[in-house]
Amino acid sequence: MKILVSGARGFVGTETQKLLEENGHQVIGFDLMDGFDIRDFAQLDGVVAQEKPDRILHLAAIARFSDADKDPRLALETNVMGTMNVVRVAKKYHVPLLYTSTGSAIMPLNDYTPPFNEEIPARGNSVYGTTKAQGEYFVREHQPYIILRLGHLYGKDKRYHGAISGFLDRMQRGLSPILYGGEQTNSFIYIKDVARAILYALTANYDCWNQVYNIGSPEELTTEYVFECIKKMTGYKGKIEKKEMRTVDPKRFAFDVSKAERMLNFKASYSFEEGLEHMLTEMNLKK
Repeated sequence: MKILVSGARGFVGTETQKLLEENGHQVIGFDLMDGFDIRDFAQLDGVVAQEKPDRILHLAAIARFSDADKDPRLALETNVMGTMNVVRVAKKYHVPLLYTSTGSAIMPLNDYTPPFNEEIPARGNSVYGTTKAQGEYFVREHQPYIILRLGHLYGKDKRYHGAISGFLDRMQRGLSPILYGGEQTNSFIYIKDVARAILYALTANYDCWNQVYNIGSPEELTTEYVFECIKKMTGYKGKIEKKEMRTVDPKRFAFDVSKAERMLNFKASYSFEEGLEHMLTEMNLKK
């Protein structure tokens, strides 16, 4: 199968491309680092017309809260208008479309009690979250589609942001890691499991399409527990700077992942501690 991947050189794209190719699929990368921009409809249309992919996997995005806050217009142009371009091209050439969303950023969490299922409507809680939520609505205008709402991702190539990467980055630079709050919970998912979920979705039977799936772990872990695991596995003995919880962080976030298990046959294979140990070993940070 030939798959066009927007954002192929990003954190999720790199791991997913590797897995897709290992499973015999051909990947056509469409990434800003290679001069390909989803904001350019004509360019995207030309590549799809020439390559004739069997699937489009849309990963490209302004993916950090801080980057979206710093430049809301760029976030709008990329995450909303860029996604509209992807949808237009998928419609024009009748290509099934898979879109990755971000569970904790697009759900109105205060209105519901966890674990959160896929019936919760997308309604962003930040600049970034709002743009990703709008993307979901445009993707639903095209059929067939699949939307994967991802939990909190971690892996060795996620740099400088997020609880785990932020901790490790500051630790390696000789700075005290910052713990915002600590009692808030999240559903963590290792990047290798995310890539496998995407593979399963792209190759799923058509009766599994036109659906939204939560992709995460059934584990609900506090950020404080996550920091303790990192300290233990790395042997970190320094101080941790504790600050108030950020407003973009939900007090509780836990996924109901039963639908993905039932329909896509996907279940996270790494527990949090197993994924973290694998990640730290790859980074040569395991004690």
